[in-house]
Amino acid sequence: MAPIPNGPYGISRRNEQYLTLHDEKAPAVVLPPTGEPGEQEWHIEALSNGNVTIMNLRHETYLSFDGVPEINKMLRGSSQATEWQLRQSAEPHMFHIVVPGGPIDGVELTVDLSLLRIFPPMTALRPLEPESPAQAWRFEFHE
Repeated sequence: MAPIPNGPYGISRRNEQYLTLHDEKAPAVVLPPTGEPGEQEWHIEALSNGNVTIMNLRHETYLSFDGVPEINKMLRGSSQATEWQLRQSAEPHMFHIVVPGGPIDGVELTVDLSLLRIFPPMTALRPLEPESPAQAWRFEFHE
């Protein structure tokens, strides 16, 4: 059972920076509200195994990565649905977006900001630090 209902969401960090997809296969970046319809809206769909898919509403592509999950792998839009696990963080409505299936090379991987210091900030798979509120994402349900 997914921790949130299916439907459209804005997915943001605490500083009002939203997960954004500019183009269907573009890198997933983090930006303040852009005002572009659907670019920062994501449809969460629960799967029978308790995982979810995260699909961008504007481009109808999924939050994903190329190949196998590994540390610092960049996230982007993909026509292939990728499964994610939403794990409740210490704060309400805040979740870690985790690669399901357990540790990879000894660590669990989560959606976080890339270490690259470029603009706009890109997203990448990073080692999960469950106690770190900085890695959690707020899911805001859109009517």
